[in-house]
Amino acid sequence: MSVQMERATKALFPQTNGADEVVNVKFFLGSKRGVTAEELAEQMNRADAQIRNGLAERTTVLDGELTVKQL
Repeated sequence: MSVQMERATKALFPQTNGADEVVNVKFFLGSKRGVTAEELAEQMNRADAQIRNGLAERTTVLDGELTVKQL
């Protein structure tokens, strides 16, 4: 397993009291279906780093903040 994949796995599925904790995670790739697991893990690690460094803004209304790009 690559370093990116290991980091993403540890961030998404942390161990609590020596046991694996289950996390409900869904990935919506949109129109970019050719994303590899490695690319997805890298993006997740970037997002995790931004959150940990206070560079992300918390939201509770995700759908309301999404915009639809008109073609």
